[in-house]
Amino acid sequence: MWSRNVRLLGPWVRTYLVPVTTRKTIPVYPPVERIASSQIMKRVAQSEIESLDPGAVRRQLISKKNKDRLKTGDVVRIVYDSSKCSYDPFVGYILSIDRKQLVQDASLLLRNQIAKTAVEIRVPLFSPLVERIDLLRPHASNRQRNKHYYIRGTKLDVGDLEASLRRKK
Repeated sequence: MWSRNVRLLGPWVRTYLVPVTTRKTIPVYPPVERIASSQIMKRVAQSEIESLDPGAVRRQLISKKNKDRLKTGDVVRIVYDSSKCSYDPFVGYILSIDRKQLVQDASLLLRNQIAKTAVEIRVPLFSPLVERIDLLRPHASNRQRNKHYYIRGTKLDVGDLEASLRRKK
């Protein structure tokens, strides 16, 4: 397998193919196991959730069967893993808990006031950046709603939660 003279770059350029001494082997894989399309996502999700939450602690935080679960109206502190990111801990009032079809997509919507500016942050519950979630104050029993969006911009709106928690100590 020798090549001819190539005149692409002018009459002075000559390229040659080097003869190949080895043969290329193409791997042959065993046939793929037939799985229903609805079962594929369940299997992938199950294996992923086992790696994200091995002790099932975070799943218990949002499980509707658990009496000690997080509820809207709770005040929590999100502590981030300092080896993976440089975020400061965030204290916030839970406005909503978004439970998704795939458990690992669940998230919390937190609200706080920082320097007289309302701040909302959505925290993925199973994020590897989140080290732990501390419950600082349980929900107010007189506000029994799934979502607390209605407190935005009213007299019920949260103040500076960190300062109020410091004062109560």
